[in-house]
Amino acid sequence: MYVIIPHIATESVTSSSKFWILQYLHDALSGIGVSIKVSNVIVFTVAFISLIVIIWLLNIITSKLSSVFRRKEESNMRSKIYNVLVQKKFFNRLIVLAAIIVVFFSSGVLFSGFSESWMRFEFAISKIVVVFWVLLVLSSLLNAWELFFKIHPKTQQTSLKGYIQIIKIILGIIGAILIVSIIADKNPSNLFVGFGATAAFISLIFRDTILGFVASIQLSFQDMIRLGDWIEMPSKNADGVIVDINLSSVKVQNWDNSVTMIPIYTMVTDSFTNWRRMELGPGRLFVRSFYVSVESVKLVSDDFLAILSGNPAMANNFEAILSLARESSSRETLTNLALFRAYLELFLRKHPQINDELMLFVRYMNEITANGIGIEIYAFSRQKTASGYDVIHRSVMEYVISSAPLFDIVLFQNPSSKDLHHMRIDPNRINT
Repeated sequence: MYVIIPHIATESVTSSSKFWILQYLHDALSGIGVSIKVSNVIVFTVAFISLIVIIWLLNIITSKLSSVFRRKEESNMRSKIYNVLVQKKFFNRLIVLAAIIVVFFSSGVLFSGFSESWMRFEFAISKIVVVFWVLLVLSSLLNAWELFFKIHPKTQQTSLKGYIQIIKIILGIIGAILIVSIIADKNPSNLFVGFGATAAFISLIFRDTILGFVASIQLSFQDMIRLGDWIEMPSKNADGVIVDINLSSVKVQNWDNSVTMIPIYTMVTDSFTNWRRMELGPGRLFVRSFYVSVESVKLVSDDFLAILSGNPAMANNFEAILSLARESSSRETLTNLALFRAYLELFLRKHPQINDELMLFVRYMNEITANGIGIEIYAFSRQKTASGYDVIHRSVMEYVISSAPLFDIVLFQNPSSKDLHHMRIDPNRINT
């Protein structure tokens, strides 16, 4: 392995070893009696100053070119890509990379003919700077790619953060190997072979990262999670909106404004619910149930029907209610419970915030229990947000409770202390 220690050669050099202008200066100094050592120092100083001047000129040029890329264009697809690249400093870094390459070749020309150790040192530093800046340019390009996916209408729900991170890790490893090979003056392929031998150890260190990368690919191909999705994962106490997806975890902001970090590989091994399909669909399901006292159910008479038809709450819907109730009953077996059920179903079908094109019914539960006859309302709300959805099913239950007395229906509830207080018990019966 070479030891890179820069120094200036004091020995004489051939006339063709230096850049022709510097060689001409060297020969001119030697011609007037200046020693070789002093001539080399003067020529090296001139080469160094020339390189500084080149860097200064390139700095002016890159500044001018960078200012050109700061302007904004119209809001079309091509300009969006352009503006994203500008925002992530892709063009600036690309211009600087071009300038660094110019300096690299310029220094190779200007310092040719000096000591071999100095040339190795100069080339090593130049190569390291080039590798480092290439990584910066690629990083800007990857960042721009990620940002473009976030702002594009068709892909803004897709997160590339995990993939970008793994690509950056791979590029970082490759860049580190190249830099080490430059410093050690070794063939990079030998280091890559040695790196393969430590792959098992590295896989142990980056176990979660590797598992997360594989899991993110599975979740992405199956389109299971996106930014903005509402997910529910009881095993992790998560119930809220996804605000970030990276290589190792998914960040969920819960409805109570707390934040839950979920290891992304557990979303493959554990079950969770994604409510995106519901939010994109035509309605959100709600199911509400209540119990009716068996003792309040009775056959209706003509007088009872007459009273109902004259009730303002029935408006012009009495015939429709009667017809819907008779679909499951005859005139002789028509009950107030059937009328109540039809009344509720017609109310749901005419409710502006309930989607009657989806499944909608008011049905009896399978068994009559100690609580009475169970009735279940099954419908879809057009409102899918938490606040709007809650308002709909609240209003439905309030309507059920207020409408039951119109049909002489008694909703079941367990006796309260007030009910027991009003119960009158004969003391003589207790004594007997």
